[in-house]
Amino acid sequence: MEGVTQEQVITVLIGAIIALFIGYFIGRRGAPGSAENRKLQSELDSLRDERARYEQRVNTHFAETAGKLNALTENYREVYEQIAEGAAALCSSGSGARFDALAAPTSEDDTGDTIEGSSVQVEPPRDYAPKSSPDEPGVLNERFGIDGADVPPDGAKASP
Repeated sequence: MEGVTQEQVITVLIGAIIALFIGYFIGRRGAPGSAENRKLQSELDSLRDERARYEQRVNTHFAETAGKLNALTENYREVYEQIAEGAAALCSSGSGARFDALAAPTSEDDTGDTIEGSSVQVEPPRDYAPKSSPDEPGVLNERFGIDGADVPPDGAKASP
């Protein structure tokens, strides 16, 4: 072994490392299921690309829709202001005021988002069924018309 030089040892080591790399890659290609793994990876990549394109289409759609809705809102406001101005100028003094009440709130006026409590009337549902006495159930009673003794408001017999 005296005749072995350092260059020969390095050459053998480099050859062994190269052979290991080549063997590793050949082994991976020839291993069972490697073709299926590549196919699944390809499908996964294509599905990811498809999902990314879909998300982009959704984002674009909603961005365009938001822009069109903003334009529609602005056009509606302009038409409404035109009608309100025309009503104020052309109608008698009391008729044009109804359009002003619905006008878009200005920056100084913050009352556009609130409803006054005095303008809301809350009542329970009324039972308008004709009754011969206050003790009889009306049409809103859950027993009305079930036993056949109660008569509906139009005088016809109750259906079972």
